[in-house]
This record gives sequence, structure tokens and C-alpha cells, in this order.
Amino acid sequence: MKKRMTQIFATAMFSLLLLMLVGCTEKKETKTQDENIKTIEAVLQNSLAGPSDELKKILEKESEEKFEALNQYEEKRFKDYFANETSYRDFVNNYGSRLMIQPNNEDYQFKIKKIEYEKVDPKDSVYNFSVELQFQREGSEKSEVGIVTGQANLTDEHKIEGMLIRTKDFWSSLMEETKENRDVYTKDGKALLIVAPDPSLSAGKPYGYVFHFTAPFETFKGKELAIYAYHQETGEKITGLSPETINEPSAGYSTLERFTATFTIPKSGVWRYEVVLDGEFYADVVFAVN
Repeated sequence: MKKRMTQIFATAMFSLLLLMLVGCTEKKETKTQDENIKTIEAVLQNSLAGPSDELKKILEKESEEKFEALNQYEEKRFKDYFANETSYRDFVNNYGSRLMIQPNNEDYQFKIKKIEYEKVDPKDSVYNFSVELQFQREGSEKSEVGIVTGQANLTDEHKIEGMLIRTKDFWSSLMEETKENRDVYTKDGKALLIVAPDPSLSAGKPYGYVFHFTAPFETFKGKELAIYAYHQETGEKITGLSPETINEPSAGYSTLERFTATFTIPKSGVWRYEVVLDGEFYADVVFAVN
């Protein structure tokens, strides 16, 4: 009887130890997974949400100054999350702040709504992720949602040693939204700007444009008005009209109903023409240039 009780006690103790061991292992695995997810999420937030006001200001700087400012910006937001210099450099050269250049050029603001994670293999710290990304263009009341997927491989110290963010399909669908000609800019249900280009508009030659502003002249009086054009595929920027102080309405009108400008678009493609008033975005239109 005593021997049987000893066996039962030993079995119970073994089961208890086994349960404790399994519990500790599961707890350690959960903690590890949580730390890994925190790292991935921090990098995704810094990459896909924005562009921030700080980044917008940096992107307006001249080339040499911009390059140094971007380096500092990226080091501050990304470097601590990567395993080494190689993995960090690989990330910022392919993603990093680069992911916000096109949205900045197109006046889009991105916000992460939700991120879902899936561990690929229980033995390895490799995670697939799916990001639900909300985007809205400045001046538009309409917001939309797209999906960006990717994968991250982490070390035991919860640092990223490799990361992939698949943005190609997302950008393609986004560009489809802005690819057709749009000669009217509307805000709060009102048309603020209508632009009439030359019907034969093509690249490499100067063409005239008539900018029809609907707001009262007081909106523009004494302010600097400038016009810039952005190539949608490359992000190339040209100055159509350097900042010009508006002192008089259009000839024969009481407003800027027929504000004219002539400039050359250097190459074909879809271009977004942006009107800036005292350094701030005012309105834009989109044209396909042959």
C-alpha cells in the first residue's frame, strides 16, 4: 500500500512539474511574441502612417540639406529596431521614409487602422503581417482603405534582421484613383478651382493655362501665389509659376476668374498641378500630358 502511495505521489509530482514547465514555456513564448510584435508594429507605424509634419518640412529642403535631415530622421525612428547596420541600411534603402515620398507628393495622409500578425513557424521568429491602411487626400472628404502585406524576421533579442513590405499592389490601386484627368478642385461641395489647358497639351513645349478661381478676390489679395507640377510616376517637381504677390484681380474681372500662366512640362505622363497660396496648399488638378 505504501509503495502504491509513493508511486501515486511521484506520478502526481511529475505531472505537476510537467504542467509548470509547459506553463513557463508558453509564458516565455507569449512574452517573446509580444516583444517581437511591438518591434514590428513600431517600424510599421513609423513607415506607413503619415507623412508627419516633420517629414513634410524635410522633403521641402534642398538636396544636400534634405539628405542629411532624412538620415537623422530615419536613424531616430528606425535604427534601434534593427539587428545591425546591414539590416537597418537595407530597410531604409528600400522602405523607411521613402514610403512617404509619393503620398507627400500626392497630398495623401495615411493612417493605420489595424495590423494582423501570423507566426510562420513556431520554432522561428518569422511573422507575416497584414496592414489595413486608411488614406485620404487633402481637400477631399472621402477616405478609403487598402491592404499592405509583408514579412519580418527577428532575432532572439527582438531586433529585425530582415523585413519585406509589399506596396506595389497598393500603389497601383492608389494611382488608379488619380490617373484620369481632373480639371476641377472641390472642397466642402464647392468648386474652388477650374483649369482649362490647351487642347493640344504635350510635353516639351510651352503651353498656356487659364486658372479660374471662384473665391472672392480678398482670399488672394496681398498673398503669394505659386504653381508647381508633380510627375505622378517619378515624383519629379517643376515650377510652373514662381511665387507671385497678387495685387490686382484678372483684367476685366473683380476676382481671379482668368488667372493665366504659361510653362513647359518636360516629359509625358500624368502630372498633378498644385496651387500654393502663401506657402500652403490651396488646390490641385490632374492632367495627362502626351
